[in-house]
Amino acid sequence: MIGKVGRFAGSAVKGLFSNPATGKYMGNMELGGRLLPELLFGGLEMAMTPGDIGDKLIAGGSTVVGGGLGGLALGRLGGKNEKLSLLLDIGGSIGGDMGGRVVAEKLQQGKDLAMGGKGQTPYEKLSAQDREALESMIRQDQTGKLLAELGLLPGSTQSYLYDNQGMG
Repeated sequence: MIGKVGRFAGSAVKGLFSNPATGKYMGNMELGGRLLPELLFGGLEMAMTPGDIGDKLIAGGSTVVGGGLGGLALGRLGGKNEKLSLLLDIGGSIGGDMGGRVVAEKLQQGKDLAMGGKGQTPYEKLSAQDREALESMIRQDQTGKLLAELGLLPGSTQSYLYDNQGMG
């Protein structure tokens, strides 16, 4: 049973690398042309993703795999029409990239949980840190206003914090 499923999956993946217009496997140049955008965007995704190297590899890898497989799979629907195949490849790359990002988020959340975190993506962690910093600034501002109201700050600082004269 497992052998049949494995052979079916292998032939399906192997079929992605054949050109439907010619029926032959894509050469290095053709395959490179179809996968180069995914590699470039995967590199950008890695560079822009916050977090450790694991988070970056998950993000970049999901972009490359999702976009690459999505583009090759949908591009096959163009059949012998090379222009339609190319347009479908582009659409499949975009859709595969979106699907890959969803998978990457789940993998990053699972990685964070396994490392003792709250199960957050790197972007969720940054958002929480920013929120904590904002709350801290608000608390400090409230403390300053309270001290000014009690007259515990020097006069120039007190008038600046208390009634905001000269602002506007």
